[in-house]
Amino acid sequence: MRAAGQATRERILTAAKAEFAEFGIAGARINRIAAAAHASKDRLYAYFPGKNELYAAVTERWTSETSNEAAMSADDLPAYAGRLFDHFLAHPDNARLQAWAELEPSGEIPQVLRRTIDTKIAELRRGQREGLITTDIPAPIMLRMLTDLARTSATHTMTGSSDAGRTAAQRAATVSAVARMVAPA
Repeated sequence: MRAAGQATRERILTAAKAEFAEFGIAGARINRIAAAAHASKDRLYAYFPGKNELYAAVTERWTSETSNEAAMSADDLPAYAGRLFDHFLAHPDNARLQAWAELEPSGEIPQVLRRTIDTKIAELRRGQREGLITTDIPAPIMLRMLTDLARTSATHTMTGSSDAGRTAAQRAATVSAVARMVAPA
């Protein structure tokens, strides 16, 4: 792809990320994405055949970014929750996209998100088999709880004051809550 084409594609992805973060897949509008990207709808459709394909590309990008910055290891889930908290604080659109992904009908969740979820569930199950974390909470439920706790805590911190002490206390409380939640019986 030529440099100009790559730049247009990047503008479309950036605009689409903001649109999906604000409105979810159902509420997002191709017209607004194209306008924000300074591209025509025809140009957008040259890169992405439809809204679902565009959503899949955006999802692949934010899930990769989140997974790279907040890699999960069953060996230390409290640290994972802290990294996820930090990531969502630094990337509020990713926090909103995560929330929307949980609200969208399951048939519309891109495969890349399914693969990310399945990989994390497998890691949690490994930790449970090895006695690192509790078996009282099934791995899929635990993943949802970990993600929701980190995201919600970070989101509430974003909407509050910009007090660094408050943010540090919120993060510490999140990490502590995860440590207690996942501790083996």
